[in-house]
Amino acid sequence: MDATSPAPRLVRFTEPSEGAFSLVLPDTWSAQGGVARGPADPRPWYRVVSPGGGAELRGSDPRVPPTFLDPGYGAYMPPLPGMLLRPYTPPEGFAAEYARNFAREVGASRFDGTGMRDVETILRDDPRPATRPRVLTMLQQGAALGGVTFVCPDLGLCGQVDVLTLRFPGPAGLSWAPFVTALIGPAAQWPHVKASLLQIAHTYTANPAWQQQVSAMQQAQHQAAMDSIATGTRVLQMQAQSGMEAIRAHAQRAQMSAMASAEVDAMRADTWRAQQASDDERHRRAVNAVRETVDLYDPASGQVYRGAPAGYATFWTDGADRVVASEGHENPDPTRLTQAENLDDLHGRPPRRRV
Repeated sequence: MDATSPAPRLVRFTEPSEGAFSLVLPDTWSAQGGVARGPADPRPWYRVVSPGGGAELRGSDPRVPPTFLDPGYGAYMPPLPGMLLRPYTPPEGFAAEYARNFAREVGASRFDGTGMRDVETILRDDPRPATRPRVLTMLQQGAALGGVTFVCPDLGLCGQVDVLTLRFPGPAGLSWAPFVTALIGPAAQWPHVKASLLQIAHTYTANPAWQQQVSAMQQAQHQAAMDSIATGTRVLQMQAQSGMEAIRAHAQRAQMSAMASAEVDAMRADTWRAQQASDDERHRRAVNAVRETVDLYDPASGQVYRGAPAGYATFWTDGADRVVASEGHENPDPTRLTQAENLDDLHGRPPRRRV
């Protein structure tokens, strides 16, 4: 039988402005993303919408205030230029506020909160092994996590919003940085829609090279401030030492630091590329398993055929657009067809072209 219609594909969306992260989503969905910059640290964000706009996923939001401030902030320090004065709000409270605005933005005239989401409920939605220990570590360090569920009866929509707030000390005192994850979709299909949106959210992969660049910039800013404070002390220390000896020691330290940094950057880049390739292969296999299809490789032409029906012993191709599936192992047309290889049977090995 012929199999010339390709199966729907999963594609990788990469944050366009700085390459800060990537997501995997169906090729019929639309995605936006960027990096919000302000008084706080750079904050990646994304928005994914299904065909026709019936379902939507938001990861963070560039419009959300970058920090919540300690209630006693104004009592001991004046506002910093450009910093938004937003008093601290617990995650459940801010999640409810965001959910109401989310419903309004999609055109709902009614909004009903239906429940609260505690830490365990949120963790059950993310089965990845690394999620629970990472979240519990953040909670031990003072973070807070909570969310809400809601419905928009007039539009027949369900949704949920989760908020994670990270606590950190700053020049203005204790602050909290909020991170929002928001979903919405048709109520009649909500379990399926929710699972699909969360599956996309769980493919989020941060670019380690971008993270390294941000970290280096933050360290440089901190180091510049420390250098300014300690300039007088360093000058006095250098005057008490041999000038040439101090210069040689500094050069050696700088060279060793540069070499170590280059090696770490190369290792992180290799790890990221390997992770992306692994994610792509896992998603390809998952799609084929659901659709009961296989992907084929023709060693003679180097062409890849996607969406062939599974369950056959062998597949044969003419090197163009024709694929023949067979129950046996005999070539149905030796003058025109050559055997194709099932990509899933290669076990991750790169296919080799036959000579």
